[in-house]
Amino acid sequence: MTLQIQREGQQVTEIALSEGQSYTFEITNDGGLEHNFYIGTPEQLQSNDVAGLPGVPNFTDGTQTFEYMATAETAGLEFACTVPGHYQPMHGTMVVEA
Repeated sequence: MTLQIQREGQQVTEIALSEGQSYTFEITNDGGLEHNFYIGTPEQLQSNDVAGLPGVPNFTDGTQTFEYMATAETAGLEFACTVPGHYQPMHGTMVVEA
């Protein structure tokens, strides 16, 4: 089972935010498999180098939330599950709108 990134019930691969906008991510894991959710560079996420990155550490069940504030540096970052083997089917990009 894969983690689905959804907004209002629809799967998304890109989240657009305005600089200074705060967004609350709600991550639900009901599959019983280990997942996490982080925001970082593609290189950090692909290599599971998540120390210091905003997000939710590994969990196997339930719903976790965290708030993220978009900055100019947010453009080009990604969001992903970094459990080995999960990055490719479970990632998307962050866009900062003017």
